[in-house]
Amino acid sequence: MIEMREKEDLKYSNAIPTWAKIVNAAFLGLFFLVGFAAYGLGILFLFGQHWFVAAVCLAFGGFMTWAVRLVRNSNKMYTEIVLKCELQEDGYYTYLKKIKTGEEWEHLVTFDQIQEVLIGRTIRYQSRGSNRLGYHVVGAKIIMKWTNEQGHTDYSLFGLEDPEKLEEWVQRFKQKGIPVYSTGANVSIVQVDDYLTGYDELPKVPYDSDTSSPRIGSHRFNSLKLWLSSEMRARKRSKELMRDKKVFNLILLAMLIGNLLIAIRWMPSWPLDDGMFSEDSPAYWVGGFNFVLLLVVGAYWREQVKWYRSLRDVGLLLMAQLTGWVYLKLFQTAPDGMLEAIVVGGFILACYNGILFIIFRILRRFW
Repeated sequence: MIEMREKEDLKYSNAIPTWAKIVNAAFLGLFFLVGFAAYGLGILFLFGQHWFVAAVCLAFGGFMTWAVRLVRNSNKMYTEIVLKCELQEDGYYTYLKKIKTGEEWEHLVTFDQIQEVLIGRTIRYQSRGSNRLGYHVVGAKIIMKWTNEQGHTDYSLFGLEDPEKLEEWVQRFKQKGIPVYSTGANVSIVQVDDYLTGYDELPKVPYDSDTSSPRIGSHRFNSLKLWLSSEMRARKRSKELMRDKKVFNLILLAMLIGNLLIAIRWMPSWPLDDGMFSEDSPAYWVGGFNFVLLLVVGAYWREQVKWYRSLRDVGLLLMAQLTGWVYLKLFQTAPDGMLEAIVVGGFILACYNGILFIIFRILRRFW
């Protein structure tokens, strides 16, 4: 998101002060020199066969390189693009220029074209350092619904966090006879194209009568739940299913094959203690590894997860291990007590995995 600064009355630009550019360039240069020095030290320590110190230096150099690249990419929005947004006497004006190519684009949405304006909510996290909890700042997203030259509905967006400036925008719209509405929905991630299909799903009330929505500019301890239209939810779900197909299902398949092989080749040699694999066996390491991978495969943090997902995942792993025990029983030799140990291990994994699933479901209520 590009941060806009007010230059004049309701006229905004992404331009940053000259002193800020100088300070930013100095920091980038310093980071680059530190990273370069870390790479040099790493190479020297490699020649001296100080492997651990060399690895630390090279890793730190890689981190500094990544940091410099990240800052440079974020600065492109301010150094390679000139963006201006203004609420003029005639309407909402935007201007864009690409510095490298010299391409310019400008557009004016007149007040006569604007059908209505909706004031949505945004949320931004403000850190207060490592020793203090941060807070969330409530902002406004000004959503202008207008009709283009072809007679089609379109949308323009502008965001700010100053309640006094928001009132100036609202009054300017009202003076032109444009109805202004308000919604408490958090539209932070909603793009222009999403409003084309989902705008009518947004709850709204007349701006002056909205007393239940979070106040613009206020601070909150907890965040606002993101609003998604039906199409956005369907698109999100489609991406999740595609990710399951390409990544998570393959990981789960590898886990099942791995647990089957472990049950056949290594579990028979694991020591048993009172109906369980003993503490000296690798059972706890295998269980811990399965626990971590189930978190990834199960994706319990998602909004839509079936209540039985946790039991299903553990059940599949238990079935893989029991299949290995059946194979041993039919074609080789299965130690006495191995079946009971597998079942107990599966039960313990199911308990821990179920607790983790419940925690994510509870946390999801506050997202």
